[in-house]
Amino acid sequence: MPSKDISNLLIDRVEFKLYVAEKLLNNLQEIVEKYQNMENENIELQMEMDIDCFLVQILGAIDALLIQIDTRLELGIATEKVDLDTVQSALNARTKNISLVTDLYEASEYNSWLWRLKEFRNQTMQRPAVQVQDHFFKNISKDISPEQLTKSTADPGEYLNENLIPYFQESVRRVRQLVNAIRMKEPLLK
Repeated sequence: MPSKDISNLLIDRVEFKLYVAEKLLNNLQEIVEKYQNMENENIELQMEMDIDCFLVQILGAIDALLIQIDTRLELGIATEKVDLDTVQSALNARTKNISLVTDLYEASEYNSWLWRLKEFRNQTMQRPAVQVQDHFFKNISKDISPEQLTKSTADPGEYLNENLIPYFQESVRRVRQLVNAIRMKEPLLK
């Protein structure tokens, strides 16, 4: 990777988090390809760590974007209080680009794609991803196109649901698209 790209990643926390999420997703894909049909606790542990870290990073990109909005638009929200509602409230109070986070609100509505991704993360905080996946994917089939729901790569030790990697790939695409749409609305975020 050219040093200019690395410098940009180190400066822009949103892009950094998306980059890390993509790297973790690549790790999961490599594990699936390399260890297909092998049962091994070390592999399962590595996959669980990568899934957990992926969820933290992909959702952290949204949090970093909200902090970036607060900072660059000088909304004055304490960092520990920055969330979607406080950012929207501050935008409204200052009549600054009040529709800036509308797309984020829509994505976060009950049963929307971002809400579901957060729900998956919340469920994996209580129990291992392997216990969450099958139930989760029975309820989100409309989030993924029929082509993506077909078998992806092999399934090491039946540990990784065949829909998880396509779902994560689609999640990265959607988060990146959402970030870009918000940044296009506000020149200070570019």
